Amino acid sequence: MRFNTPYIYSPEELRSYFFGLYKSAEAKSPSTEPGLERLRRLEAVRIKKSAGGLARALREMALSMPFVDDLHPFYRELLELGVGTARYKHALGKVGNAAMAVRSISREALMGLRTAYSKEQIYRVRRAYVARIVDLIGDLAPELEAARSAAAFLRRLPDIDPDLFTVVIAGAPNVGKSSLVGCLSTAKPKVAEYPFTTKQIHVGHIFVRGDRIQVIDTPGLLDRPLDEMNKAELQAVLALRYLAKVVVFLVDPTHHGGFDLSIQMNIFNNIKNNFEIPIIIAINKIDLASDDDIKNVEKLFGGGHMRISAKTCSGVEELKERILEEHYVPFALQRLRRAAAER
Repeated sequence: MRFNTPYIYSPEELRSYFFGLYKSAEAKSPSTEPGLERLRRLEAVRIKKSAGGLARALREMALSMPFVDDLHPFYRELLELGVGTARYKHALGKVGNAAMAVRSISREALMGLRTAYSKEQIYRVRRAYVARIVDLIGDLAPELEAARSAAAFLRRLPDIDPDLFTVVIAGAPNVGKSSLVGCLSTAKPKVAEYPFTTKQIHVGHIFVRGDRIQVIDTPGLLDRPLDEMNKAELQAVLALRYLAKVVVFLVDPTHHGGFDLSIQMNIFNNIKNNFEIPIIIAINKIDLASDDDIKNVEKLFGGGHMRISAKTCSGVEELKERILEEHYVPFALQRLRRAAAER
């Protein structure tokens, strides 16, 4: 899902926009019209044009942003994680209400113009109108900044379809998750030989007979409770909670990753105990691991695992076939039966 968020003005840009509208307004009037009436007509046109344009800009900023209640729970919780939904709603609500306030200020100014009996009074109405609009824009500064941050955050979110069959790659940091996603799918995530390279979710696809399977590379998990996890780890948790149809849990049997098998086993148990999702265990780095390393994993994690090298993509095709046969095909058949029943 891509978020086409509107451009969010800064207070300075909004003031410039307002003054540009105000100063560019012109009023046609009969050449015989008295000077006072020509001035009154000009100010009325300036107020209507500047207020109308500013109100439309504020309204568009507020209403073109996604509504929290319309978001899929995965994206809603990502928004909470990255911005804060209460802050988001407050910012957009105040920006939207400001559009109505602008129209109210303009109506009062127009009433003042109609009763003004001198140029000085017209100038006084003009100054009051401009001052109130400038104050209103200044008062919106925190909310505009919050909306700008939210728009930038939403544009950076991965393009994920929550309805697709989704494979989530999970495990401790630096076990080779990003490399595996690169072997399995179209994704080309950043890969490095140090932990915590993946700061956010990346997504790739496997194409199967016209269908798409999502493969998600998640930030590394650490052996700690959910309430102690950082934002990167919580993104992985959200992917597990809302998207995963099957999890490939990647184990590093060597000592190169920096996380021994007991820590990786604790992370595996956290996933197994907290999420009712099928898990495939894949032992990675078999090109580096010794026989004893492999035996230690088998002793701790049990059988049924796959052996792969995400660096060379060795064994990854067999892993893909297992994902398709054991998990994707039953999912696709169930979806077809459901669609047939609904006809």
